[in-house]
Amino acid sequence: MKRRWIALLLIFTLAFVFVGCKKNGDDNKNDPRSVEISIDGTKISEITLEVGEEKTVVAKVKPDAASQDVVWESKNPAIATVDNGKITAVAEGETDIIAKAKAKDSVQAKLKVIVVGPPADPESVEIVYTKTTVPKGGTLDLSAIVLPEDARQEVEWESDNPLIATVNDRGTVTGIDIGTVTITVKVKANPALTDSIEIEVHEAHAGDPEVKIQGEGEVQVGSTITLMAMIVPDYYSQRVTWQSLNPSIATVDDKGVVTGLKEGQVWIVATSVEDPNIQGMHPVVVKPKPAPIPYPDLQGYEIIIMAAPHALHEHDPFSDEYGSDDKVAKQQAWQEVQNLMNCELKVIGYPDSAPWGQARIDWLNNTATTNQAECDIFVSATEWLIQLVEGGAAHDVLGYYQKYGQNAMSPGLKGASTYKGGLYSLIYPPVEGLTVDKGLFYNVNLIEQLQLTSPAKKFNDGEWSFSDFKEYVLEANSRLGEDMSVLSGRPVLYYMGMVNSSGVPLANIVTNSVNFSHTIAVDTVNLIKDLYDEVGWGDIAWDASVVSFNEQRSIFQSGDYWFINTDNRWPKNHWGEGTTRFGYVPYPYHDSKSKDDAMTTGMGGACYMQANGRQYPAHVNSEYVYRAFTEMMLKTAEKIKADVTYDPEQKMRNAAMNKLSDPESVDAIIFFTSDRVLFDPMYELGGGTVRFTLATAIEDVVVRGEDYAETIAEIQPDIIKALVDVYGSS
Repeated sequence: MKRRWIALLLIFTLAFVFVGCKKNGDDNKNDPRSVEISIDGTKISEITLEVGEEKTVVAKVKPDAASQDVVWESKNPAIATVDNGKITAVAEGETDIIAKAKAKDSVQAKLKVIVVGPPADPESVEIVYTKTTVPKGGTLDLSAIVLPEDARQEVEWESDNPLIATVNDRGTVTGIDIGTVTITVKVKANPALTDSIEIEVHEAHAGDPEVKIQGEGEVQVGSTITLMAMIVPDYYSQRVTWQSLNPSIATVDDKGVVTGLKEGQVWIVATSVEDPNIQGMHPVVVKPKPAPIPYPDLQGYEIIIMAAPHALHEHDPFSDEYGSDDKVAKQQAWQEVQNLMNCELKVIGYPDSAPWGQARIDWLNNTATTNQAECDIFVSATEWLIQLVEGGAAHDVLGYYQKYGQNAMSPGLKGASTYKGGLYSLIYPPVEGLTVDKGLFYNVNLIEQLQLTSPAKKFNDGEWSFSDFKEYVLEANSRLGEDMSVLSGRPVLYYMGMVNSSGVPLANIVTNSVNFSHTIAVDTVNLIKDLYDEVGWGDIAWDASVVSFNEQRSIFQSGDYWFINTDNRWPKNHWGEGTTRFGYVPYPYHDSKSKDDAMTTGMGGACYMQANGRQYPAHVNSEYVYRAFTEMMLKTAEKIKADVTYDPEQKMRNAAMNKLSDPESVDAIIFFTSDRVLFDPMYELGGGTVRFTLATAIEDVVVRGEDYAETIAEIQPDIIKALVDVYGSS
């Protein structure tokens, strides 16, 4: 009997221990960790319904192995009710719909529901268009505006001869055969209201040009978004002018920055500078600024931002070495967020066990998957994105961005941070700043010793075409001593940079195609091969491994702007204390282009990512952390813009002067305002692996004399697959 009681006591004791362990955070790996609410597979954090309207949403519990049972709740059933995901709008107002994981009700998601009253009666409709012709087999986008603006905008489209051209329910006209057709639009709420347009279908010509516009489709009243235009085919200049078709709703400046003024929808038009007949349109919905969401109390929680130990001063505005001229604004915003959310923002260094490169990627992934992440936010590189997402370290912040980010992310950074529908970077302050990621960097001392003209001055004077560049390299080579070279670094970086500078992306996310056979790409690789054969090359290596540049035996090296004054790349005293002087010049542009056509590559480069695997106390979660960091960035931007002394060009100039010693280089780098940025994901496809594959191929051609077309043909299918994997099929 005694043994029986001892056995029972032992069982109860062990049960208590196991339960106690679980309560202390040692949860089962299949326990719910997060809930996402979506419609048709798209995560949402807010939805607008009309009184009486119904909409069904879906809740997904993560991880996938967790129980998918959820409990739905409306915070105010008088505004909207919810039944197994079906939301019914009851009365005007706002409320939250909550989806709680049934297995763990502390894990939940919130959907803001805005219920609006009935719309106004429609009075008229007008078709908006950029041209009235379409090639056979091609498409043309039409749009319709129903007035007044608060009337229902739903319309129906109709073609009077589908054998000539068809039109779908979005207003996209497809040319079927040569001829003329009338396209009519009718207002669904009042079919008596119509408008018509006559469209001519003509024979298709190779490369019929059009402008494709990328960027957000929504902006809040008083806020801004940035659009980016791309002209296809790529032999056209990428320069455009911008126009708002209704400046009372939203304006757009010459850099594609749209400012929301009042509620409504507006069409933004981009027109080719080279040919005004080439245009594109982009719809933007201006939404009211939402009611402030109460700030959570984080009870003194330290939000850890992890960066490279040698670069902490670049991220901490309170550091004496912080060099950016947003220092005061960022300090104020930093302190405000800490006070508003009762938290601490703290910048620390990566540990010695996480040095730059693959070791750091592995460390981030390992600490995340074991739920031992040592930071909330970490400084990374967009080229690592796929490895960090697949490895589990990077948190998908798309839902948070839609809720708190005010659509403020630039198209380039957003493109570089997007993977299979998720978003994995946090925003930077959306204000004008230096846009250059990549270029040619040179030793100013060598340029002066050899009595050469500043390369940046050549660019500033409009003398930096392929032919100008070749002439400059040959002249510089004639003045060099033995064991010296004009050029160094990986030829593939020259190849990509020169093609991009000429306005051509090697990987085009608009058409999901590659441009290796483009005339400019072929001419570029031929020029690089000619220079290699005629004047030789310094060390062919990446980044800090180019010894000939480090030892002042090469004038130029291809690289990234952030390398300058960075301890693990090109430190301040790279060529001697007090005597190191860096210069910058963009990659040369094709002879068919001019300086006004020159573009720079915007990849996002270094970025902030939010960590998975962080163990939060009960009063903190990943959404709160995201909000704190994002609020700090947005408030920094607001303060900068509110400063009456704020001068975007001077801000760029000051930033450039902190790193560049050649005044001509400063002028060259600030030439590249945000409207001169070309997004080419080739640099980072496959997490950077595609760049290495392409590097070998280009060196096979340039150094080893192999045939360009045959060499590229071998790797092209894999590159296209990598492009489609990230951005989807065209």
